[in-house]
Amino acid sequence: MSSPSPTPDQDSVQQTLEQLDRESAIRHTLPRAIRTFVLYASIALALFHLYTAFSGPLVDVAQRSIHLYTLLGLAFVLYPATRKGAKDRLPWIDALLALAAFAVGIYMLLVADRIIASAGRITPTDMWVGVIALLLVLDAARRVTGWGLTLLAVLFLGYGVYAKLSFYPALNENIVMAVGRQVISHLVFITEGVLGTAVAVSASYIILFILFGAFLGKSGLGQLFNDLALAVAGHTRGGPAKVAVLASGFLGSINGSAIANVVTTGAFTIPLMKKTGYRANFAGAVEASASVGGQILPPIMGAAAFIMAEVLSVPYTQVILAGIIPALLYYAGVLFQVHLRASRNGLEGIPRSELTPVKQVLVARGHLLVPMAVLLWLLFEGRAPFFAAFWSIAATVLICATPRVLIGASLILTALILEPLWRAAFAGQALPSLPSSRWWLFGIILVPAVINLVRARLGLVAETMDLPACKDAMTDGVRNAIPVAIACGAVGIVVGVATLTGIALEAADAVVQLGSQIQWPMLQLLVTLMLTMIASIVLGMGLPSIPTYIITSTMAAPILLNLPLFTSLAGSSDTAMFVAHMFVFYFGIFANLTPPVALAAYAGAGISGGSPNATGVQAMKLAIAGFVVPYMFVFAHSMLMIDVNVLEVMWVVATGLAGVLMLAIAVEGYFRRPINMALRGAALTGALALMYPGAISDAAGIVILGMLYLAGRRTPGVEATSPERDR
Repeated sequence: MSSPSPTPDQDSVQQTLEQLDRESAIRHTLPRAIRTFVLYASIALALFHLYTAFSGPLVDVAQRSIHLYTLLGLAFVLYPATRKGAKDRLPWIDALLALAAFAVGIYMLLVADRIIASAGRITPTDMWVGVIALLLVLDAARRVTGWGLTLLAVLFLGYGVYAKLSFYPALNENIVMAVGRQVISHLVFITEGVLGTAVAVSASYIILFILFGAFLGKSGLGQLFNDLALAVAGHTRGGPAKVAVLASGFLGSINGSAIANVVTTGAFTIPLMKKTGYRANFAGAVEASASVGGQILPPIMGAAAFIMAEVLSVPYTQVILAGIIPALLYYAGVLFQVHLRASRNGLEGIPRSELTPVKQVLVARGHLLVPMAVLLWLLFEGRAPFFAAFWSIAATVLICATPRVLIGASLILTALILEPLWRAAFAGQALPSLPSSRWWLFGIILVPAVINLVRARLGLVAETMDLPACKDAMTDGVRNAIPVAIACGAVGIVVGVATLTGIALEAADAVVQLGSQIQWPMLQLLVTLMLTMIASIVLGMGLPSIPTYIITSTMAAPILLNLPLFTSLAGSSDTAMFVAHMFVFYFGIFANLTPPVALAAYAGAGISGGSPNATGVQAMKLAIAGFVVPYMFVFAHSMLMIDVNVLEVMWVVATGLAGVLMLAIAVEGYFRRPINMALRGAALTGALALMYPGAISDAAGIVILGMLYLAGRRTPGVEATSPERDR
């Protein structure tokens, strides 16, 4: 027996991806010499990051400069100047810009010690190099992410210069040059601008997890998720849609790009949903909502989650724990709507005879879950995320490697573990004693290697990872890191100007003063939350999730923190800060589903053949829990597993699940039978009551849910409506 596996047209998939996602529109057919250069430059950068992940990063400016300016140079090689630019050759101007980016990176390494020693004072030569660096970052951002982030960065840059010049009643050349040096030094040469926190996280955490995702992709984990989702949910009512939700959610968590996940996974799941009876708009919306949700799904989540942990100075494990219940409620909401739609339209699942049993799926590829287990173990042991990512990559390679790669990788990893010993031996020094935590790392080598050898002996080999596959994984990982690094560098200009001028605090004070005109604190809080949500969604429509999160957390989070009721609900200023950042993080992610620029939904529509706008609206309905859950954890931070016990967590999960079920009933207008507007209104009221913390509101919500259940039982056996009535 085999799972249904429609074979997507890879050319059409790539065409759709490039049309909707600028980050994927790269040159694929460059001359061999340039492709070879990109290959070895990518491998060199990947190996650099892998080594520093184990041994520790270089000093800040050096680590970040190598990361940013190498990827900046590769961006000019791979991304044409315009959408219609040449993709089969490298124009001389792009080659010149790439060389300039590499040269700026080398220059930064040469002058870093002098700049640090002089407390950021720069020479005229430094200033002009800084101007070139800013222009390169801005042009690369335009090529990779589009005009939105570029224009925003230019606007802030202009404001920064204007704000500094406005202090002087009269201007002359010396003043202009002094202000220019101050701005350039702040934005380029110290760790406040393009080399700020965003690039720091990109250079230490994000690229390692992108590489981890690339290696997992080569290992066949994606096929495991597809097969497992089919085996678990394929036979249930409306099974193919549930398969899409489960598979796309897990793949979206390691993919990093919602649009890429829609296009790749959707090429498999969307035709399957349509074949079962789902309409095109709904099928595309299911895939879009599930893929976008992958960026809020622990343990990897979206790249912005790593930046959040760094900005808030909290362990990444706290972000993981905080994301568990909201992600559970989000996906439960999508699954509830999918099930209700299937029940209303009488859509069945795939016959069990056509599906591979769960046990067979796990025997074939279940070992691929070991690297994820290694990741979680190291993270919750308190290891740094980049260290955990390094050893998770190592486990991925070892568990899938060919014999030659297995031996080579094991020897290299052993040498790294014993590095203090052989360094001391070569230096003629006494051999140091290794801590027990270092000896435990041999288990990460031994367990995957033994599993690999046993599976090979039993003839259970699935995908194998040879040296070319490892090279491809490193190249793909570095290529996927380019848009992230460029976006982080460009948003660094925005954040740098904000810290240089204080505009963020001024804007927060102005909004708070405006909000103080509202007399009722609860209404004031709700209005501020809604405005923050709108700002996050609007920014997210034109910007990647990382700039959206950084900008909204810089500009909007202080507004929330200035509201006494917001801090009072959180219980402490630290918790309030965490809740505020989680709030803007979520809405920046869900902008991918919000028309008129719902790119993930448009990607789903491109595959399903549905209407882009109708698919976007349907995706918003499916993702409605995602638009409500952030409000839930504002009023009940126990949902983020902060200062809670087991019973509180269980109660929050139970009431939250009941709430999103009633929300799905209200949206779908169906619960065991079609329900009228009055009952849909009651379901919405009950959902909001269950989502608001408090014994009285929870009791009211449970009573309404019971009433809906009884109302459904009074009219048993109602015939399902036909698929043609599917909205």
